[in-house]
Amino acid sequence: MNNRINITIMSDVNYENLLAEILIDGHFIGLVTTEPDQPICFEIPDGELKFQSLDLDILQEALSAAKKELLQE
Repeated sequence: MNNRINITIMSDVNYENLLAEILIDGHFIGLVTTEPDQPICFEIPDGELKFQSLDLDILQEALSAAKKELLQE
């Protein structure tokens, strides 16, 4: 995985299942969640969007890594 990407698997009181927090270059990007009866989702909580543009290849790599770690694939 690219050293610019940091994935943290965690629990949060607002979510029933574990979630993956994604940081790129130390900046929060969003969450990958696996809630019951829902597809795997990418979420950006309200007020948390802190970037205007992002390298698409790095974002795709981060999302894939977060999904893989969250699902333990």
